[in-house]
Amino acid sequence: MPICHADQLRGLMAGLFEAVGTPADTARFIANALVAANLTGHDSHGVIRILQYIEVVESGALVPDAVAEVVAVDGATLRVDGKWGWGQPAFQLATLETIALARQFGIAIGTVEHCFHVGRVAPYVEMIARAGMVGIAMANAGPAVAPYGARTRVMGTNPIAWAVPGNDAEHPFALDIATAQIAEGKVRVARNKGVPVPAGAIVNLDGAPSVDPNDFYDGGALMAFGGHKGSGFSMLAQLLGRGLAGMTQERLLGHRGGNGPIVIAIDPSRFGPLELFRAAVSDEAERVRAATPAEGFDEVLMPGDPEVREQTRREAEGILVDDTTWDALVSEARRFGLDDTLYRA
Repeated sequence: MPICHADQLRGLMAGLFEAVGTPADTARFIANALVAANLTGHDSHGVIRILQYIEVVESGALVPDAVAEVVAVDGATLRVDGKWGWGQPAFQLATLETIALARQFGIAIGTVEHCFHVGRVAPYVEMIARAGMVGIAMANAGPAVAPYGARTRVMGTNPIAWAVPGNDAEHPFALDIATAQIAEGKVRVARNKGVPVPAGAIVNLDGAPSVDPNDFYDGGALMAFGGHKGSGFSMLAQLLGRGLAGMTQERLLGHRGGNGPIVIAIDPSRFGPLELFRAAVSDEAERVRAATPAEGFDEVLMPGDPEVREQTRREAEGILVDDTTWDALVSEARRFGLDDTLYRA
């Protein structure tokens, strides 16, 4: 498995996105977003996505040069039309406009319709937190998860994320989770590496528990985390993604990898001085970190701590790319005639 520097992967990914008709600036933006996922340790949302992305472009379901736009603003709410282009810039536009509305109203919510895969949700809520606000986001997705008590795919992996600003303006506290036991991308990583998924994460086509990642792709289903509790959180994202962003299961199936994202920004300065809010958040974080570790743990971490540490390590040591993903990247690069310096490991 090759170890790649982030800049090499950014260049390779941007080249591939340009090769399928994406404007250069947008190609770099999406490449940066995917590699950022790898840097933070979430390989499930990084460069492993390249084949899926290219396949959807070549199927005609994704318009690589589409430009998202705000199509409606009503008080503290807004709608963005992603025009079935790349999801990351569409959701960033919605996030930036939601921040602006929250400055005006104290709270705001934005949605994106006709939206392709937005990648990790954490960067969007972290953007809100770096603006001194509380960020909340969620999205529905194509059917992959069985509701509590069922064995067939109905709900998406339906991520939910939040971020809260503390005293460290660059590194807010943030959580980004799939409401499935594990994200579909992590099943993909396990399949590529030839390793099992955790017990309880998936069932096979017959509804029997399995640890073989291939059973999911052969028609099985992911399971929601935490039984009925995780299933309930997933349902919230499912209902809002369909009801507010208009992303029905039919639309999501027609645009494989699509999302119905919702983003909310809350301005804490409407409740008191922002500096006091930041200080209170950081103080509470230190109380958590100072808790006595349980057996098997060396320390207690806040949400976001593992990603910050992993990014520091991978920026210095490089990103390990599994052989299946790397071979696919090289194969696509050769197919499109990219400079071989981009994929020379």
